[in-house]
Amino acid sequence: MRYILMFAAGEPVGSTLATPPFGLLICVESLPNLLHRKSSRSGDDTLRRILKRETSASHDRLDAAMGDLPVVSAQGYALFLLTQYRSREPIECWISHAMPADEAPPAQAALIARDLGELGIALPPTDEFTLPAGADPVGLVWALAGSSLGNRTMLRHRRKIGAAGPEHFLSDTAMTQFFTRFRARIERPVADELARSAVAGAQAVFTAFIAALPDQTRNAAP
Repeated sequence: MRYILMFAAGEPVGSTLATPPFGLLICVESLPNLLHRKSSRSGDDTLRRILKRETSASHDRLDAAMGDLPVVSAQGYALFLLTQYRSREPIECWISHAMPADEAPPAQAALIARDLGELGIALPPTDEFTLPAGADPVGLVWALAGSSLGNRTMLRHRRKIGAAGPEHFLSDTAMTQFFTRFRARIERPVADELARSAVAGAQAVFTAFIAALPDQTRNAAP
């Protein structure tokens, strides 16, 4: 089971978009060259499809890093929550200062902090997050909001086997509801320039989550 970051890769995948859930991390600085190359993208591609395809390598990187995280065990679940908090808290801090409230995804770091507190685990230190110059927040929002799909899958599995532990973060429905509304913004064709900047925003989120992984887990990825 690979649930640490399902993102929008947890959506139903069409026959032409069969990508694995995670992948090789792409440096944000390399994105202009990567996305200027000749690709299979057509003018009829929606932004959602472009984001899924162009970030598939990052999905694989996270998949390889986390492997079969034992989220049903107390230790594995704590690792999941710590990684989520280290990743999300700085991103949500940036969002609160840089994005209009009506465009921002629901904050979830406080829910993770509540789960950790009930487990008796101190909040970890976090790094600062800044969206790279030229990146569009729509990609950032897609990456964060799409993760709710994987969270719901994890929650169902934990409850099926009777796993113990607080689940304020996993059981919160605000992000799922937000993502349902948000999809209307990305289910449309977009110009190449917007596609590149949106992908850069999404990759910044993947990079932040990779950086938040424990050293031994992050270094295990190819």
